[in-house]
Amino acid sequence: MDAGIQDAKIVGEDVWLTVPPFSEYLRTVRLVAADAAGRAGLDYDAIEDFRIAVDELCHLLMSSTDHEISVSFGVVGRSVLARGRARRRPGAPLAPLNDLSRTIVTSVADHHELTEGEDELGFAVMKETRRGVNR
Repeated sequence: MDAGIQDAKIVGEDVWLTVPPFSEYLRTVRLVAADAAGRAGLDYDAIEDFRIAVDELCHLLMSSTDHEISVSFGVVGRSVLARGRARRRPGAPLAPLNDLSRTIVTSVADHHELTEGEDELGFAVMKETRRGVNR
């Protein structure tokens, strides 16, 4: 995990999505992730990688909350960044990434981090463009 991407400065406007904490809403999150990655200039393979990383990390939050999950998407330089957060289920820690999920996220994302506050859980994940597109 790389420290600091939670605080990365978004260029332009970011898009916010709020979904219930149920896996049937992951499709919507993946669609918005793909759109944001495309707008950031990522190629097809990088868009798919970003979608997969966002899916894995949203699913992780869903397993630790009974509250809505808010995810923002934005462009940071030559990268796309997603930040998710949700109120913690009372007494529940952030579920750890299992070995398979950790392997997936590490292989498809350029940077990611998990955050755990007193009342809130979160993640940030970033994918960089390989083509040198700059917005």
